Formats: sequence, structure tokens, C-alpha cells
Amino acid sequence: MARPILTDASRDGLLAGFRADLVATRLYNMDVPLIAHEEPDVAWAMPGVPSDMRGVVVWAAFEPATVEQRLDQLIAAFDARGTSVIWWYVPDHRPEDLRDRLERRSFQLRDDTAGMAMDLADLPDAVPAPDGVDIVEVDDPEAIARYVDVIIRSMAIDHPTLPANAAVVRADHIRSRLGEDSLSRRFVALLDGEPVATSRLSMAGGVAGLYTMVTLPHAQRRGIGASMAHRAMAAGRDAGMRLGALQATAMGYPIYKKLGFVEILRCHMLVRPAR
Repeated sequence: MARPILTDASRDGLLAGFRADLVATRLYNMDVPLIAHEEPDVAWAMPGVPSDMRGVVVWAAFEPATVEQRLDQLIAAFDARGTSVIWWYVPDHRPEDLRDRLERRSFQLRDDTAGMAMDLADLPDAVPAPDGVDIVEVDDPEAIARYVDVIIRSMAIDHPTLPANAAVVRADHIRSRLGEDSLSRRFVALLDGEPVATSRLSMAGGVAGLYTMVTLPHAQRRGIGASMAHRAMAAGRDAGMRLGALQATAMGYPIYKKLGFVEILRCHMLVRPAR
């Protein structure tokens, strides 16, 4: 679901761009199929097929009188599917004590990331790839296989019991959209021919959203991540996007800052296990 292109590069505009990207991309433009729901007081999605993908909540503004009932309804839907949930919690979620209510329902902080955004007019003209590295756009089945391979190898480091279908679900979903998806660009980096890093551009929110920044451990600290991030953002700028947005881990933060991104808020990843 494409949103209007956002062009306001003021701080308020950057905040609006980040929020638009968070909702539109994480509901409608991921590498796995999701069933999205945008309701008047909450935006959330359920995994479209049984896989490692979790349910997700990206925005909420519950009325104080109904917040308890609405939370119970939402969590019941996830529990009926037997899926864990990620709640991407940012400061404008309401009511003000919503996080306390979530923690009483077994949500726990898993990660604290920086919400960052930038005016793509400030993006450097080029960030060359290191020697021995080729960056390939993912536009055919072979490139999809390489892209997915990097993601699964990275995930397996922390999740050695990944479902057997984790790679197939991603590859099938990306292939199903190949040639018809005007809102995405995917890239894979080959180090001496070996797939070692990925990046993904999502324009679903009317900005250039940076996702799937993965570099395998043995290829890190060579400058590959910076060139992959730049390639995705440059593709967004070339496609007419004015703003860039992303969520930065501590490792990625210095890379994005050098590209021109500024931190505009904190985004807390709250996770509730499957029941």
C-alpha cells in the first residue's frame, strides 16, 4: 500500500516520515507475507503463513476507557494463532501508561534502537564498495537465493532452531513479487563471489526506508555496510524520495550518522512470547 511521498525535511517532517515508514513497511512491505490490519486505534499484522515471523504492532492510540478491552482483544488474536508478538513502541503511542500495561501482559524489552531520518539531498554522492566487493541488485531467482542465504545464515547465529521453511517462505514471497513491486529494491554484496551482506529499500511509506541491513560476521568492519546502506538510499533518492528513515542498532549507528542520518526518537522493541 503506497503512501504519498513526503517532502518536509524539518524535524517534524522527519518524525512524520519515520512514523509513516514504520507503519507502511512493517505492515505491508516485508520479506515475508503478513496479514495487515489498520484500525482506528491500532495498526498490527499477523504472519500470513506459519513461519519464524512474529506478529507485529506498529502504532496504537487507545482510548483510556477501552484500552484494557482492546489490549485483551488484540493479544487474544495473536494467542489464537500461536504466534509471538513484537510491539515497536515509540513515544507517541497512547495512553501514556501503555508500556506499563504491556509489561503487565508479559511484554519485555528486547532491544532499544535509534529512530533516525535524513534529507536525502544531504546523502553523499558515492560510498564506494571495498575492494573485492560487488553489489548486485536482487532482480532474478539466483540473486534472491543469495540474498535469502545471507539473511538465514545471520539469523541462525542467534536462532539455531529456525523453522525448516524460513528460507523458503522468504524466497517464495520475494519471487512472487518480482517485477511487480515498485516500492522495493533489494541488494546483496558479494565478497570475492560469496554472498555476505544485504540491504533493502522500502518506499511504502512515501520515504526511503532502510531495512535488512545484514553483514555476516567474517565480512564486518570492512566498509561493506556503509556501501550497502548508501546503495539503498541512493536508489530511493533516484526514485524520487526526499526523506530517508531507519532503525539503527548500536553497531549501525555510526555508519548511518556518517551518511547524514540524525536520531529523532528512541524505538523500543517489546516482545511477548507465543502462548
